[in-house]
Amino acid sequence: MAAIIVGPTTWQPQPAEEYRVQVSSLGDQMIRGGYLICRSGGGTAWIVAPASSEVSRNWYSRNDAVTTATNCTSATGWFVPNVGQLQNPGYVCRTYWDSYSSGYYWSSTQYNVCFAYINVGINNKANTNCVRALRCVTY
Repeated sequence: MAAIIVGPTTWQPQPAEEYRVQVSSLGDQMIRGGYLICRSGGGTAWIVAPASSEVSRNWYSRNDAVTTATNCTSATGWFVPNVGQLQNPGYVCRTYWDSYSSGYYWSSTQYNVCFAYINVGINNKANTNCVRALRCVTY
């Protein structure tokens, strides 16, 4: 499954994690938490925060997913993906998540993506939707 990478946020992993990203299969749990969902040929890997860190929030509180992922995994570099990143690799690589909702997920923009089918929409920002943080590592 190919993913189109849209403007990743990257950080340098610890050597043990860099090695783990290189030898892991998609869907494997990473040392510092989260699941490897996509790896590009250019040395960028996408990791989704564990399901235990997923939050249900309105758009204004979406960044609680970053705080929750950081607290849950002790890893840094988490971010709420923009709508393009949420679509791909988020939705496209969802089979490698530990679990996901078939409902709507907020992006860092005002848009949301329905994971039951790839539907991008603008929802009332006061509505509660799922939010899951991602992080990118270079290897």
